[in-house]
Amino acid sequence: MRQFWGAWGLFLTALIAFPVWAQEPEEPIDIDQQATHEQTRLIEIPKDTPVNAFCLDAKGQILAACGIGPGQVMVLDANGEKLSSWEVSIKPEAINSAADGTILVAGHGKMLRFSPEGKLLKEADAPHAAALAEHEDELRKQAEEQVNRPPVSLESIISAYKGMITQLEEKQKTEELNEQEIRLLQILPENIKNFEEQQKAQEEAKAKAGEGKDKPDNSAEIEKVLQSLKVSKLRVASISTDGKNVYLATPSSVGYTFDVWQTNVDFAEPKLVVKELRGCCGHMDVQACASGIYVAENARHRVACFEPSGEMLTSWGKRDRTGADGFTSCCNPMNVCFDKAGDVYTAESNTGRIKRFAADGTFKEYIGDVKLVPGCKNVSIAISPDNDSVYMLDITRNHIVLMQRKAPSAETTKVEATKET
Repeated sequence: MRQFWGAWGLFLTALIAFPVWAQEPEEPIDIDQQATHEQTRLIEIPKDTPVNAFCLDAKGQILAACGIGPGQVMVLDANGEKLSSWEVSIKPEAINSAADGTILVAGHGKMLRFSPEGKLLKEADAPHAAALAEHEDELRKQAEEQVNRPPVSLESIISAYKGMITQLEEKQKTEELNEQEIRLLQILPENIKNFEEQQKAQEEAKAKAGEGKDKPDNSAEIEKVLQSLKVSKLRVASISTDGKNVYLATPSSVGYTFDVWQTNVDFAEPKLVVKELRGCCGHMDVQACASGIYVAENARHRVACFEPSGEMLTSWGKRDRTGADGFTSCCNPMNVCFDKAGDVYTAESNTGRIKRFAADGTFKEYIGDVKLVPGCKNVSIAISPDNDSVYMLDITRNHIVLMQRKAPSAETTKVEATKET
């Protein structure tokens, strides 16, 4: 019962804070005519090997991190034909290629480096795993709060329903209600009556059972929640390298933000360089290059660039429901990557939109909108070495979408020919 009413309470809170009738449909601008690329192929990954993330190597081959642990790295050619694979002892949650051809893999508090052929060259504990052990008391307190949190009361549900009725009646005085709003006004009074009867029955049952009895021992439940918290904190959202250092994006030891850890190429000398990044849906993509450390800070609707020391260099982006000048949906951009010239590409979940920016954030072009299953999720992207192909992960369908540069139209070709003459 606690779980049931807790879910209802969250639902009602969302309705009161953001009324259904107040939400405008999110309709990003149509960029078909401006898009430089079009969707040409789906690269399917077998359903029994769920793909968690992917990248491209220097040859343009696809490296897919698959499995729930132990997992595997699957090597595919540019068109999706499987070339080889190798096992990974952990769940490979993040993957990236280094300039020297080696492959970086991370997950569940571990960092690994492989040769291009799949030979394990280096393995180490990720720095946030050690930091987690230092915050045992804070995590236990968080687990206790979760277990002991009182359930949402029927009284609060009734109050929320009455608030909805009041808002609808006030709106009705100045404008017509839509069908959904009229239906709510019809059903809410009956729901309130039912909840009030249930509330009375609960109070009678409590009085009969007697109050003031000793609370049950919930130490086992607290321990279970604590272990679950630790597992979630050991996740690695992304791994990348600028050739001099390796960077991990991980959940913060305490709280609900993300951190960026830096190590040397041997996974030693760990430093916490950026902290308290705000990310939604358990994802935070951080990618490093010569220009800096680029973060797709999705909950702030921006791309932020930091120096290796952690000092911010620049940022750009804003929440934009049309997607013209900023990023759409509740939490975007979700992922970033670079091309060989150093331009920054952003990927948006839900809409599938990909854009290209200069390293300083100057907008350059729309790549296109990938047809993917909507939702807040990891949408890893990668650019082919020739810059003509863009890949995006649709993690829900377990495939990678290939976007290729459009052929120039006849009119464009005619104009260019005229310019040359």
